[in-house]
Amino acid sequence: MADAAFSGDGKYYSALTHDGRLRIWDTETNILKQEYTPDLHLTAPPLCLQWISVTQSVSPQKGARRKSFSDNATQAIALGTTSGKILLYSVTQGKVETVLVDQKNHIHNKVKSLDWHRKYGLLSCTGDNGIQDWDLENATIRNRYKINVDNKSKQTSGISAIKIIPHTEQSSAKYIVAASWQLGIWRLQENQAILVKNLGHNAAPRALLSLATAGKTCWLIEGSQNERLLSFWDVTITEDPPVNGDEPTPNKRQRKKSITAQVVPTPTYNFVLEDAPKIIDVNVESEEGGVKLQLAAATRSGVVHYYGHMLNGASTKPIKPSVTVQVTTADATPLPLQCCCLTNTGDILIGYTNATIWTFERLIPDLSTKTQVLIRGDTKDKKTHKQTNAVNKLSSDSKRDEVTYVEPMGGVTRKRTTPGGQVEVSMEARLANLALDVKSRGKSAVNQNLTKLLMQGLHSKDKNIILTVLQKDEPGVSWRTVSHLPADYVPLLLDQLADMATRRTSQCSAVCTWLGATLRAHAALLLATAPPRLTQLLAILTHRRSHLCQLLNLKGRLELATSQRSFEEEDIDQEPVLQYDDSSSGEEMETQYQSDDSAPSWEEGEGGEAGGGNSDSADSD
Repeated sequence: MADAAFSGDGKYYSALTHDGRLRIWDTETNILKQEYTPDLHLTAPPLCLQWISVTQSVSPQKGARRKSFSDNATQAIALGTTSGKILLYSVTQGKVETVLVDQKNHIHNKVKSLDWHRKYGLLSCTGDNGIQDWDLENATIRNRYKINVDNKSKQTSGISAIKIIPHTEQSSAKYIVAASWQLGIWRLQENQAILVKNLGHNAAPRALLSLATAGKTCWLIEGSQNERLLSFWDVTITEDPPVNGDEPTPNKRQRKKSITAQVVPTPTYNFVLEDAPKIIDVNVESEEGGVKLQLAAATRSGVVHYYGHMLNGASTKPIKPSVTVQVTTADATPLPLQCCCLTNTGDILIGYTNATIWTFERLIPDLSTKTQVLIRGDTKDKKTHKQTNAVNKLSSDSKRDEVTYVEPMGGVTRKRTTPGGQVEVSMEARLANLALDVKSRGKSAVNQNLTKLLMQGLHSKDKNIILTVLQKDEPGVSWRTVSHLPADYVPLLLDQLADMATRRTSQCSAVCTWLGATLRAHAALLLATAPPRLTQLLAILTHRRSHLCQLLNLKGRLELATSQRSFEEEDIDQEPVLQYDDSSSGEEMETQYQSDDSAPSWEEGEGGEAGGGNSDSADSD
């Protein structure tokens, strides 16, 4: 499975990014020529690519009596996606011209590997170990093949890479090398895949295959992204090669030898690497003294190994590289090598990155040394650096005592003291520099302190220091702090913001503030590099926003329930308007009734006495 490759002539270099975008560089001008983002590149991103040559028919002009057609071969890139589709991207047109769809692929098996040959066309391998032979003119499938890999472990039974083996035999069959848990040569004919030869080498889940031919002989270089070893195999197709199980019956001596010692296929050569390979390229040339093998491999450690070996018989001893190429700057900062390609002129085309800038260069390997170090950098910076050094020397000779220092905390300047002199800094400036109140100092000094503190925390990965700076949810402070942050610390800051975005809401609010400031301050850098953390942040924020309506509904229901509960508690604390107590005794109730009846009887007796007095006075009269 290849996610980066050079074109056939080495003019272009294409690579797939982590978020499914296709980038194409011009190796002659070091310019990013094209960048293509497929539809649904996040849900069905491309997994592998293959450079192909497509023949386009040019329609005749209007008014012509005769129909004349001319075929033009243009370069295109076949992209295999996780949905099972194959996109044919035209480099000249800058768009996808054809989409190859397998109508019988109802499970949407992902395309794991692609390979193309000018004579045999385009072959694809899906996740169910199916091989499809495509007709590019009609966008249909000619033949289907099924490779049955017998393995007890189902995890490593899938095919990770295929490679077409060219042959000169008068046969319509096609031969391929399939890398699964073992390397095997298969013959594809009449919708059947037959195992021709099992090489017996344990292949890794992500295999790298490269093929080289010289006359009728064909060689295969096999490596993996988990091993530090490259294997060299002879995969030449002979007339009617014997199929496994069809070998002639051995005689008695051969049977006895096969019982005593089991024959295991071994590679012709083994090439040792410093680290696991990322991309490999091989070339074989016939010379007067024999056949010369040229092999180049770019490793994960950022170096390129070059091997020059004469093919003069098998060897069990691992072969070390003839020369190792490294690229550094003038101050011994390594520039990692990302890719390599062998050209027809004998040079090596290498590509290395300096921060976010890709640079391609052709070089001739120096076989007189084991390590070839290239010092690369901007020549303009070197010239200006030399000029500034010369100016500084002249100024230092003329004015040695007038050197100005800038203090980071308060912005106080002072001059270097001459022997026997005094420091020209007032006491007021010293006290202002030592002030504990942040508001009393200038904003520029505070922001410089926060920027340096943030750089220190990102460099040492100290959570306490990072949270001290990033929890300041103020747009002005975040903008002034991030604007002074170097470009090397921006990816580290995005990593911390992605980690904080998954935390509680208060930290997520601060993340939005700092993320907005980062996008405004470093927009050009983020557009050029497009770090994968931006995709992760977008997914996190989208996920949190999708649950906002549900959280608001839940919040409203909780507030309604709590308000009703508090209202009921307030009703219990108030004094009742009417209270009835049935726990009093019967005597108390009778006493209460008698006291209530005495008042009207007393009023009646008093009224009678008054009436009697009046009658007596009348009788006396």
